[in-house]
Amino acid sequence: MALNLKQNLSQKLMQRLSPQQVQLLKLMQVTTMDLEQRVKEELQNNPALEEGDGGKQQDEVSISQLKDEPDEVHSNDDDSASDARLDAISEEGGGAQEGDQGDFDVADYVDRDKDDYAYKLKAGNYRDPDDTYENPVRFKQGFQEQLRNELGMLPLDSTQRQIGEVIIGNLDEDGYLQRSVDAMVNDMAFTLNLMVTSAQVEEVLQMIQKMEPWGIGGKDLRECLMIQVRNRLDEAKTAKADKGEIEILQTAYRILDKCFDEFVHRQYGRLADRLAKDKDRLGKAMDLIRSLNPKPGQSGLESASPEAPTLIPDFYLSNEDGQLVLSLNAKNDPDLKVSPAYEQMLEAYDAQQKSEAVPDFKQESAKHRKTREAAQFVVQKIDSARWFMEMIRQRKATMMRIMQAIVDYQHDYFLDGDVARLRPMRLKDIAEKVGMDISTVSRVINNKYIQTHFGTYLVKEFFSQSTEKEDGEAISTSQVKAALQHLVDNEDKKAPLTDDVIEAELRKQGFVVARRTVAKYREGLGIPVARMRKQL
Repeated sequence: MALNLKQNLSQKLMQRLSPQQVQLLKLMQVTTMDLEQRVKEELQNNPALEEGDGGKQQDEVSISQLKDEPDEVHSNDDDSASDARLDAISEEGGGAQEGDQGDFDVADYVDRDKDDYAYKLKAGNYRDPDDTYENPVRFKQGFQEQLRNELGMLPLDSTQRQIGEVIIGNLDEDGYLQRSVDAMVNDMAFTLNLMVTSAQVEEVLQMIQKMEPWGIGGKDLRECLMIQVRNRLDEAKTAKADKGEIEILQTAYRILDKCFDEFVHRQYGRLADRLAKDKDRLGKAMDLIRSLNPKPGQSGLESASPEAPTLIPDFYLSNEDGQLVLSLNAKNDPDLKVSPAYEQMLEAYDAQQKSEAVPDFKQESAKHRKTREAAQFVVQKIDSARWFMEMIRQRKATMMRIMQAIVDYQHDYFLDGDVARLRPMRLKDIAEKVGMDISTVSRVINNKYIQTHFGTYLVKEFFSQSTEKEDGEAISTSQVKAALQHLVDNEDKKAPLTDDVIEAELRKQGFVVARRTVAKYREGLGIPVARMRKQL
């Protein structure tokens, strides 16, 4: 079978992102804290990049100025010229013309747009750079280590101390015991050649369960709570507390011991019948249980894992006599500069070029070759430093443009924080307003926070779909959720509102929602079903 082979010539128009553009897009979505780390890494990797002295006057950038900033990363003539120079440095004489000696003239590079780089003009709309923030990550001693220290102060023999070490080693991060007593007996026999009985392990386990925070060493939630109530009861009896307080603790212990399922499922009628207690005492006992700590390993003692990072807002918004003023966290605009030492290296190499006659590539000496390679390295590092500073500048300008568009769109809401004034807003609405792609808007608002005069919020919370009231008025779904939350907060806890009742109440307020929509919003707000909200 003959193959029909043909050749065609065709033209295609394709858009591809350069590595620098990809890097800028990734930089857009990092938070303020992550940007600090990114800048530190760049300072370590690029010796031509330095921190500025911070002494220059920093002016504000108006929104009108920001509109003139480029939205995307584009290559320009200077970048192309720089690439040409780098090629000239790296080529080993290929195509070098007689008389030019294969060298490049660094004078043009040194003077290239010396006074025109935007990153040399420190401009930014941000807070005082002297603002200080506490270290967002701090490491503390693990609670297992603190338990070992406390174990060392008990009068134990060597066998009991080894048992205690094994028990503490089998506690998870919440303080729960992950191995059964019999399993630990076998573990010690095979791994430590320590022959102990279950009774010996139980004895040491009870000692550990009396350590603070109370609740450590329980196998599950029920036992964890029982340990806490039992320790409180022992303490109350030792201190000869009021009889009523002791009776409440005893009732709480019986609830956990005998009626835990009824308590979890809030079957209060069956609970009262089984315990034969009056509702007042039963209610106080259940309130006491609710106040207990379900994860003792994560509180009361310092966790070995890093603490939750301190929330650092990316934007600040203030209301100055009805005028909304948006500013950017100063940490989003680090004071960076090109190392003067590296610029002096290029100037020195330029002077050397002008004063010495350098032979062509085929005849150049090892000394000249090393000098040329050093100049190539300097040019690359300076270009990389300037490009990184340019990306920081574009990131700052883009963030301000998008956030300002959000503030303008939700102007009435930001005046006082009234959720009823929150307008329906989509990513598409802001993208059209600033003339950018939806993906760019999404990257900029991702995990970003804004501190306002009425609280600190995730920027994504201001975006919501629209729904209609009975009169046809378009409103934000956030208003419906706020109304639902208000109904639940003010309901009678003895007879909480079901989804059907909530739907009816919302319709009375003009919100047209279906029952399944009520359930969806309720679950999104983290509100349990009516049965689980019931209190005695």
